Order: sequence, then structure tokens, then C-alpha cells
Amino acid sequence: SVDVKSEVGKGTTFTIYLPLTLSIIQALLVKVGSETFAISLGFIEKVIKINKDDIKCSSGREVIVYRDEIIRVIRLSEKLHIENNDEEDGFVVIVKFGDKHLGLIVDSLVGQQEIVIKPLGKSLRKLKQYVGSTILGDGRVTLILDIVSIISER
Repeated sequence: SVDVKSEVGKGTTFTIYLPLTLSIIQALLVKVGSETFAISLGFIEKVIKINKDDIKCSSGREVIVYRDEIIRVIRLSEKLHIENNDEEDGFVVIVKFGDKHLGLIVDSLVGQQEIVIKPLGKSLRKLKQYVGSTILGDGRVTLILDIVSIISER
């Protein structure tokens, strides 16, 4: 749909609303175990390579030090119940929403890609950690992580 607002002497504003099924975003594709997930680049502040010794424990939570700030990290393998080898080094994707920072521990980076967001089917719609899915060039279906939901669930 298109919304048009016009004010005499000031100009006209056209706002185009696209349904979620037509939204295209830039995303970072990451691997967790044998699964690939997409994270919108709009939420990503930085990606850093870490080794298991960089992760500390504070008040019963895993944290890292980033820019002299302590940031909580979440192992996506645990959050999404995916089997993997947590003993290996990996990457922390530092995401930001508003004033909240969070580090997401992933196994590896696949790359950056422009993706089309497809809505989830009825059986997956209740899973709040996913905003939708996409079909990659090789035909694989990949889930898109809902960063706002993941940050809010802390």
C-alpha cells in the first residue's frame, strides 16, 4: 500500500508499505552446529573472533569484555537446542537494539547476503526467536533470527 501526505508549500511524502513476504534485507549467514541462520545486518554492531578463554563467567552468566564494557553472551547452540562442539573457538556476533547489547556465539560465518523474508508456516509461527525464513541460492531454507525477541528474553 502507499500512503500519501501532502502539505501546501511544504511538499509531499510518499510512504510505501511492503508486506513481510516482500521485504528484502541484508543479512549475515552464520553456522551453529550443522544449521545455517540469518541475522539482519541492521542489528549487528561487530563480529569478533574469540577463543573459549575469552569467555568469562560473572554472576552465573557468560560474558565477554568488548570496548571496556562487559557484554552478556548467549550460545546460540544452547538457545536453539542445537547439538555442536562448544569446545572449539568461534565468533561472537555483537548485536544491538536500542541501548541493549548482546553477544551471540556462533561456530562460523558463512557470509553476507541479500535475502527475501518469507513468513513462517502455521507450525512454526509460535516460535518467537524467528522472524521468518528465506530460501538460499542453493535451495536450502534458512531461518532468520528475531534479534529483538532474543535480546528481550534475557
